[in-house]
Amino acid sequence: MRHFNYYENGGPFPSSCVSCGANKNIYGLTRELLSGGEAQICITCIKELSEFIGWANPIPLEEEIDTLKMDVEAHERELARVPDHVEELINGIRSSVTDFIFAISYGDSVPRPEDDKEPELPVSQPSTSINNAKRSANPPIKPASK
Repeated sequence: MRHFNYYENGGPFPSSCVSCGANKNIYGLTRELLSGGEAQICITCIKELSEFIGWANPIPLEEEIDTLKMDVEAHERELARVPDHVEELINGIRSSVTDFIFAISYGDSVPRPEDDKEPELPVSQPSTSINNAKRSANPPIKPASK
């Protein structure tokens, strides 16, 4: 497969299209041994040549170019709206964080039912004679010897 060099703004000597003389968007075709230069042809002449030999139909190419230009314009309009979308996202995040902080700070300032302790009532202690009776009624269990 042959490799062609693309030059956006001119190239090596003679740095112009061999057909029309344009020096922008040209492809180098081959090296000339005597002059050291390169035969080059521009994109416009390549398009005309492909139409002339029947490899491309000019009407569908123009329609395709128009369609692609409209797509580029639509994408540019979409990209122009990106900063607005980013600003909306930032505002939404700020609002959510602010709401969260207010909810946390409000929750800390409101008394909760589990925070309210019931007053401790005095509990009457059983008499010591009853406790001793219960203790003596149940003798401790001794482990069996081996």
